[in-house]
Amino acid sequence: MTRGIFKKILSHQLLAVLIVVITPICVSALDLNEKLTIEGTLTGIYQYGNFDSEGAKDTGRGSGVLDLGVNLHPTDKDEFQITLSYAAGGALNTIAPFSLVPYADDLEDDLKYINGRNRDYLLEAWYKHTFALSKDVSLGITGGIIDATAYIDDNNFANDEVSQFMNEIFVNHRNVNLPSYDLGGVIELGIANFSIRGLMMNTKYEAGDESFKDYNYYALQIGYALDTALGKGNYRIYGFTTSKRFQDWDRTGEERLQGVGISADQRLSSIIGVFARLGWQNDAAVIDHESAYSGGVNINGKLWGRENDEIGIGYAYLPGADKAAIDNTNAIEAYTKFKISDFSDVTFNIQYINDNMKQEEDRDGFIYGIRLNAYF
Repeated sequence: MTRGIFKKILSHQLLAVLIVVITPICVSALDLNEKLTIEGTLTGIYQYGNFDSEGAKDTGRGSGVLDLGVNLHPTDKDEFQITLSYAAGGALNTIAPFSLVPYADDLEDDLKYINGRNRDYLLEAWYKHTFALSKDVSLGITGGIIDATAYIDDNNFANDEVSQFMNEIFVNHRNVNLPSYDLGGVIELGIANFSIRGLMMNTKYEAGDESFKDYNYYALQIGYALDTALGKGNYRIYGFTTSKRFQDWDRTGEERLQGVGISADQRLSSIIGVFARLGWQNDAAVIDHESAYSGGVNINGKLWGRENDEIGIGYAYLPGADKAAIDNTNAIEAYTKFKISDFSDVTFNIQYINDNMKQEEDRDGFIYGIRLNAYF
């Protein structure tokens, strides 16, 4: 089996060569000024799944993603952002037989007909104005097509599927049900080390048979930035609710999605950092998991003399809802990221996912992955 995995990975070496070759070309072609920033990431990923689940065959799949961001900041108080993404392939997301998605990025199917709207590839298009109320107090107001994951449940060590963990549970808390890429607004109040963020979005979810339902999403997060002798830390508590648009367990009415959570990260030294997430949601509507607990460690490459390398290790436990088919889910993920050049890196990743079912056969398996990034 191991020989087969490496054979499949090597078959994608053309993508690796493309990333390494295109990087210096892209970097040298950019001519930025102090008010306009253009950033891009070219990501290639290959995952191989070794599944122990009835009807699931061991297999491998890859994907390629190009993310482009244009940011215009004509003044210190005004900011415009447009984010585009193009992808080919879906990795193992539609094949893996688990309740958790093994690669949290937006892939080929996610970028077409986004949220049931007549829109492809455009992820964000927003404007932000910041009011400086005093030396330590600021108020920011953002409106447009936004991504809730940029404002709620953020975490320094577990929040970026392009450069950190791949599994969705270590990117954002699954129970927060964060919507992305739809119309909304955010108010951000900063008072010294405290921050308060209020978010509202109108979006859609796929209700089946290619039909979509509109709903409103509201969230409030309070954060505190702590600076100690050990290092910097961030502690956040949030709550969310939606409009009454989600099916109840009797299939006769509709309920809200509601919940609360905590997201924290703390640096213990220049080498070691830790993170934790806790979350609970109401199970009046049909959901898989009523709570989720995750945490882990980040190890900086200074430990072996390469400060741009890092290791991440995470564990998550998710108890199932009372009426759900899942009793509980366990997930373990570890990755090692190595810097190749000033504009590229490679990550080796392994995941173990286990869904313990109440009636059906349990599902578990390993997923091995490699990710190549070029930045410009």
